[in-house]
Amino acid sequence: MNLDNAVEVIKGIGQKKAKLLCKLGITSVRDFLYYMPRAYETSGSRVTVSALKEEETCSITAVIAQQPNFRKIRNGVYLVTFVLEDETGKVEAVFFNQPYMRRMYKKGDDVYVSGKVKRLGRKLQFTNPHIEKQGGQHEGLNAVYALTAGLTQKVMRIMMKNVLENFFGSITDIFPNDFRTKHNLAEINYALKNLHFPENEQSLEIAKYRLLFEELLIFNIALFAQEKKQEKGAIPLKSGDDIKKDFLGKLEFEPTNAQQRVMREIKEDLEKNKPMNRLLQGDVGSGKTMPAFYAMHICVKNNVQCVMMAPTEVLAKQHYYNAQKIFADENIRIELLTGSTGAAQRRAVYENTAAGQTDIVIGTHAVLYDKLEFSNLGLIITDEQHRFGVGQRAMLEEKSSAPHTLIMSATPIPRSLALILYGKTDISIIDELPPGRIRISTHCVPESKRNDMYEFIEKQVRDEAAQVFAVCPLVEQNDDLELRSSEEIYKELKEKLSGCKVALLHGRMKGEEKNDILQRFKDKQFDVLVSTTVIEVGVDVTAATIMVIENAERFGLAQLHQLRGRVGRSDKKSYCFLMCGKKDNSRLRILTKTNDGFKISEEDLKLRGPGQFLGSRQSGLSDLYMANLIKDMKLLKYTRALAEHIQKNDEVFYEKLKNYADTRFAERLEKTTIN
Repeated sequence: MNLDNAVEVIKGIGQKKAKLLCKLGITSVRDFLYYMPRAYETSGSRVTVSALKEEETCSITAVIAQQPNFRKIRNGVYLVTFVLEDETGKVEAVFFNQPYMRRMYKKGDDVYVSGKVKRLGRKLQFTNPHIEKQGGQHEGLNAVYALTAGLTQKVMRIMMKNVLENFFGSITDIFPNDFRTKHNLAEINYALKNLHFPENEQSLEIAKYRLLFEELLIFNIALFAQEKKQEKGAIPLKSGDDIKKDFLGKLEFEPTNAQQRVMREIKEDLEKNKPMNRLLQGDVGSGKTMPAFYAMHICVKNNVQCVMMAPTEVLAKQHYYNAQKIFADENIRIELLTGSTGAAQRRAVYENTAAGQTDIVIGTHAVLYDKLEFSNLGLIITDEQHRFGVGQRAMLEEKSSAPHTLIMSATPIPRSLALILYGKTDISIIDELPPGRIRISTHCVPESKRNDMYEFIEKQVRDEAAQVFAVCPLVEQNDDLELRSSEEIYKELKEKLSGCKVALLHGRMKGEEKNDILQRFKDKQFDVLVSTTVIEVGVDVTAATIMVIENAERFGLAQLHQLRGRVGRSDKKSYCFLMCGKKDNSRLRILTKTNDGFKISEEDLKLRGPGQFLGSRQSGLSDLYMANLIKDMKLLKYTRALAEHIQKNDEVFYEKLKNYADTRFAERLEKTTIN
């Protein structure tokens, strides 16, 4: 047997259990051994029911005295209650949102229960404790695994014990002795045994550090391997001072220092024979599009084509009209390609682009179609890159042998994380807003202050000619969710703001209807636009100075920051009101203290974790079992540097680690990360 065998080779695992383990991402012996416990619990002092004490961690052995009770206590929340009994008395154990528990246990079962004891009125109870039928391991530290219906902690521990008994001592360590000694790493057999069955807390910490170090180093080796595949020769593009001067002459404003810096970085990239692979980050309203158009300008002057992909038709059209305006005095052909482009026009775009008569194509996902072929594609620009899967972006890259790529994002990623996530992708950051912009004043507004807010809005519309966005999480009211819908808020605002003209916009509307409403809002035919998050990206209404976000607690901080960025685009004072049930919301208060998207993204990462922050399509990091990207950032950086050192200085060891990395991470990275 070896670690890459299917999990069925483990004693006690048949097809039924294998299917359950597959739901947890476990298909091989290696997956099973490296399956990280989600927590560890001490058995606590073993006591009788009558000796249980409030706020203490205790263990009891008892009998389930009644058939488990199951009920729904409110929308989306289920409760399973066990009555446990020993010779000294009874106590309840309650489990939230674990309905499968009622099927796994029945009246008369002898069980072992361990957890913290809470007081509920006059009674004591266990809340979400560890529970298993008697006969398992109840000594010292017990691993607690994330499970799926049909598996118990006891079964997982028995299976893990069988694996370790079969493999302990025979698992080959990827790291040689001198390497482990230098980096203070435990041997792999010791580490895996103490990960799942720790001798004590010190042994557990030693094991976790070894496996964390291994995971991060191997992940970085996998990143290097991926990056090497991307190194292809590109045609250097000339971009002298005359080209830059010509471009700057087309602008109606003076670029900020940050924009000038990014323009230099892009220019230097395009002059090399290595394809540009640059991530351009900038806060909302910082002016990322201008350096992107500069890159287009360089390409067009070198007779190569460009394509720009945006996630929405609204944003694609905005880029198209801005490009036409900037390049109006030149003989440059720019085409727009979206889902609503007519069949005849679409065919014309295909023909002109394939023949080399089109210089720039700007569009939505429609630019991915196989029928769109380029004669000489030199530059790919992806706007709001987090909205696209890696596979979609790869489809564009296949339209050219060695294209330059510029990835734009207004969702700031902490620089330390971006350096790891994007590997050797060069990173440009526009950390400076255009002159004249005023900091947006942000406030958490409890329900009790709603009418006061409405009075303020009506006064701003009347006295300052303000325009207002009101964003809701839902289109229609849903009785199962305690959220305000856009239709409900639309009706309410028409009644409360009687002196204002109110419009409604949401994603279910047809493209033409949405575009018409947005254009009329820009033309100031409406004072208030009620919408879903369809306006999160690319909607630029300079006169809009007030943003109201309903049920703000339901959004991530980064998304709230994006929505807030729809206002504050002029020299007028702007406001963002975060509607929430309570004024004292520590998470939302972060937005009231700063407008810095990078600080906000750091907090969002801490609160939500990498998987939710980046999205499963965006980061192989969200698949890491051991790493906590905030706590382990120092080690993440260290292993990144170590991986680079090994690649440059120890070819044999690097190849060995790369082969191992292929087993651990290559498939995930192909699907999830890099650009």
